[in-house]
Amino acid sequence: MKNVFFCTICISLLALISSCSQGNDKTENTQGTANNVVWAELVESKTVLLKPEGWDEEYWNSVNKNVDHQKIFNTIVDAVLSGKQKAFNILTDQVLTIDEVKEVLNNVQLVESGKAASKKINADDLSMIRMREKWSFNEKEFRLDKHVTRIDLLLKKLDETGVYIGDKALFYVNLNE
Repeated sequence: MKNVFFCTICISLLALISSCSQGNDKTENTQGTANNVVWAELVESKTVLLKPEGWDEEYWNSVNKNVDHQKIFNTIVDAVLSGKQKAFNILTDQVLTIDEVKEVLNNVQLVESGKAASKKINADDLSMIRMREKWSFNEKEFRLDKHVTRIDLLLKKLDETGVYIGDKALFYVNLNE
């Protein structure tokens, strides 16, 4: 009887110690370590997809390696159109229905003045990707971790002669909701 009682206590203590150490590992994985310092709760960054006028082609390619416009555009649009991800109006933050997204993609006015032309949007029309991020810095490893929470798709805005004059917001998607 003493042996059964002693074995039960030992097994219970081992289970308790094991569950406590698993809980600590989970906290470290989701919240980071004591070495992480939040540098920014919210910061906006932009990735320009059009080579700025006057930039050398070699330099442009050295800072924008293998940026796959098609993959970025298709991944986001396919997720929205399949219902896996919600698209939001950039100005109102209202959720767009799948039909509204289809209408935006099929009938966007890219010309601001003069004759307005509608066209179907594709990856080549992207001019910029804007992201909202949280930045955490790991002091021990001297590493910056960026957690992207939102991606905005922006399009080339053209004048009546087809010259790029700026960007026009398409919609945004939230990540990790």
